[in-house]
Amino acid sequence: MNQTKYNIMITILDLGCGTGNELLPHYKKGNAVIGVDIDEENIATCKKQMPNGTFFVGDITSVDLSKFTDITNIICTEVIEHVSDWKQLIKNISTIPGSPTLLLTTPYIASEKKLLAIRSTYWEEIGHRHFFSGEELVQELASYGWTNIRTYRWNASLYFELKSLFKRNAPCIRNTYYQQILPLPLLLFYQLFRTNLFQTRLKYLFPIWMITLPIGKMLDTFWGAGIHITAHK
Repeated sequence: MNQTKYNIMITILDLGCGTGNELLPHYKKGNAVIGVDIDEENIATCKKQMPNGTFFVGDITSVDLSKFTDITNIICTEVIEHVSDWKQLIKNISTIPGSPTLLLTTPYIASEKKLLAIRSTYWEEIGHRHFFSGEELVQELASYGWTNIRTYRWNASLYFELKSLFKRNAPCIRNTYYQQILPLPLLLFYQLFRTNLFQTRLKYLFPIWMITLPIGKMLDTFWGAGIHITAHK
């Protein structure tokens, strides 16, 4: 999810970094990257892909984040719904000194309930713990001094993709994602409506996105699978 344009030579901290998909593009540009994840296997993958980065295993709700003094951008995507105490996570993030920009994403309550109605084992498989409307996250961030908080729904294509996968009983892999078993034409069709991909160079290869982008934005408004939040300290 490359949803934020960053300046050159910055320091990015990814909380719940997984295998480093969010950090790798910035690492390749020469930016400093730091990743924290509770899974040792994920951290091992990050270190292999980004040997000059800084990565360590830790619980992002309790690890001391105040020691990171030069962070310009914080990423916490599709993570807060997994932790046991989401308010403690926001409190811990807020201890990071300086004036960083935060990017936070999480599933949206209405989409989650619809997906659970299709596959009752969804949360158990993927490890989700909380429903979010977005308002509670905005209020909690504001209480710790975050400003310029902006939020919107996004990624309707993911909702429709998961809905199709669930109806086909796709297996869950490592409690992280679902095996991609959709027919290629259907998968490509869903990708055409991913509004965040329009921000990449791929838009020059697929002029049809000039048509699908406004449709994708409309779909995001009504069927967006997630909540996208940015904030500043």
